[in-house]
Amino acid sequence: METGIPICRCGLEAKIATSWTDDNPGRRFFGCKNYGKEGHCRFFAWYDATLTPRARVVIVGLLVKVKRMERARRIERICWLCLLIFSITMVLVMNNFSMVMWNVFGEVMKLV
Repeated sequence: METGIPICRCGLEAKIATSWTDDNPGRRFFGCKNYGKEGHCRFFAWYDATLTPRARVVIVGLLVKVKRMERARRIERICWLCLLIFSITMVLVMNNFSMVMWNVFGEVMKLV
């Protein structure tokens, strides 16, 4: 039964992966399942047709925007975390200050 998945020179069904290079962003291809292991057969075949120049520009532009948004989101999370830590620290400091002032007030009242 034909599955449409090519067999690599290692005798295995090739795995499908996605290219994220600037020349072939989002383009799928078949490769040897043993890629990255010693002795793999270096089988390679494109699954998707070549992208049009316009599609390539649009996809690369979108990838740049996504990366920029992910970076901004990471920075935003760090800022919120810093604000949370600062707020908790201030509550603890003010709580401790209140306790100290109450103790001072108690000592003053003993003198009166």
